[in-house]
Amino acid sequence: MRTILLKSISVLFVLGFFTAAIWSSSVSEANPAPAAGKSVIRLNNYADLFLRGNYDILHMIRVRELGKMGQAAKIAAERKLAGGKVISHLGTPHIMYAGACAEDVPGNPNIAPDYRSNDPRFKIPEDLGKGDFLLVAGPGNQEFRKKGCIFLGFAFPMPTNKYSPPNYNDNPETPMETQADMMIYDWAPKEDGLVTPSLTPHLKVCPTSPVTAVEYWAFTAQLAHNLAVKDTSGSFSQSAAYLDSLMGRLDVFHERYLYDVNKAGQKIAEKILGGGKMYPWSIREEFFIESNGTAGGLMGVYPLKPDSLTAKDVVILAFSGATPEKEMEMARKVREKGAFLVGIYPFKREDGISTAPLKKLCDMSFDNLSGDMDGALRVPGYQRKIIPTTGMMNNYIYWALTAAYIQAMENRGIAPYYWMSFHVPGGKAYDDSIRPYFLKRGY
Repeated sequence: MRTILLKSISVLFVLGFFTAAIWSSSVSEANPAPAAGKSVIRLNNYADLFLRGNYDILHMIRVRELGKMGQAAKIAAERKLAGGKVISHLGTPHIMYAGACAEDVPGNPNIAPDYRSNDPRFKIPEDLGKGDFLLVAGPGNQEFRKKGCIFLGFAFPMPTNKYSPPNYNDNPETPMETQADMMIYDWAPKEDGLVTPSLTPHLKVCPTSPVTAVEYWAFTAQLAHNLAVKDTSGSFSQSAAYLDSLMGRLDVFHERYLYDVNKAGQKIAEKILGGGKMYPWSIREEFFIESNGTAGGLMGVYPLKPDSLTAKDVVILAFSGATPEKEMEMARKVREKGAFLVGIYPFKREDGISTAPLKKLCDMSFDNLSGDMDGALRVPGYQRKIIPTTGMMNNYIYWALTAAYIQAMENRGIAPYYWMSFHVPGGKAYDDSIRPYFLKRGY
């Protein structure tokens, strides 16, 4: 009896050993050890939180808003096919206000031009009305709606909507639902920031502004398809395809580059504390305007004047994809001055143009995974692909770098100065009180 018992125990031990070995092997495969020289990213990493947060927002849009987006694109297509106009007047936040979805953006099919309020060339046609369709991001222009124009509202944190806290947003007396016929929500946090800094927990930083452009492109993708094949079924297949492409690229970037993003944040902090300044730059102005003055962003960013650069400074150069020679020219100027140069650009381009020369000029480089010929989607009737991811990926990467820089500064016991959103109660008063301190310190 004792012999049998010992044999049973031995068998159980051996089985347990092999089970543990197999389990350990499967865990190792699912969670591979970090590459040599790279440490594990710890919890509460700001860049990680920012990238995860944006992915979750895109997922929510895909789950909650695509059906409505399909119905909106169906109505817009019906009106456009009947001779009506489809127009965008989103105007805010900063990335849209500065023309992230302007008519000259590579990959824009220009079937729903964005009439930006800051550009006198783009005013809403006065005859807009019955048979037309308008995309809006805030209350106003109701005279066109009264004349029969259908309004599709894009709700982001600033305009009051059903998800806004009481008396929190800009227009509590005119919620967006009363100003539009249909609504698309962006699921961004009410403070419009994804990271709570340890040293300044009274505000959120690293904003979600690119999501408005994402929704514009997702809607436009479906509308372009509908018009090309005269589809008025309410399908949202192309909107989904665009979101899937963007989410896939964001996911790949997160996995590949999170460690290097944090490494760059450390280097940027060293440069700023050594007396340097941060200069975000692209040949398209929306990249700088998005970085400068956006709620949840840094006060300490400056317009680039290459002749005044020094070796103490940091330049974050974002590739627009259309004119690589201009980016190369600026990169050479930055390199001549010895500034720390961070490049955001596609490592591979569909048109075969090599970005390797740009990589040689940069101290650190990040792949925006957007080397498409203008856009991510092939749509009937268009010779080239349409609907870009470049602007969104550039912004995600920039704000991830900002998050890493902020954490690197906080690890040194220093809090940069940030803009608090004006729509947050007390936001403007806070900014006015902080601004003199920023001007004195410079970051």
